[in-house]
Amino acid sequence: MRLAIALMTGGVLLLCVAVPATAGESGMVDASHYYWLTGVVAKIQSGMLFVQPPVGLQARAISPRRVERVGLHNAKIGDKVNLWVDSGNVLIDARADGLPAPDHRVIAGRLTYSDASWSEIQISTPEGTQVFEVDSLAGSKFSTFAEGVPVEVELDADNFVIDVYRAQ
Repeated sequence: MRLAIALMTGGVLLLCVAVPATAGESGMVDASHYYWLTGVVAKIQSGMLFVQPPVGLQARAISPRRVERVGLHNAKIGDKVNLWVDSGNVLIDARADGLPAPDHRVIAGRLTYSDASWSEIQISTPEGTQVFEVDSLAGSKFSTFAEGVPVEVELDADNFVIDVYRAQ
């Protein structure tokens, strides 16, 4: 039993590629500090995509809103999809296989407002206050940040907050 668990864990680690994330002076994220893996669309139901990652991992559901945002609205069962997952196993981004890695950028500032459902935040930066919509999966991360705390938020290509970190 232990051998089987060790082999599955090792296999999953080999299938996941960790790439370091750093924001350059331009604010663009060089890559991501997420695990990247490729899965296959196993089911489509009510606009939701269910992507089956490699052996040993649970299927990932992608909401209709995110499906539209990341350009998977024409996906069919059997299509390959690249997934980016953070260390907490939260889906950060998805793309059809064969497309380039997503463009993300980081904004640093102080969290000045987040609504009760964490669907919108305000960040105070040297350029002024900026308002961003928050992806539903990233919203719960804001529960650990008080207003006024210095943060870095990661934005996807559509300017949605997909991740948040405490600023150094």
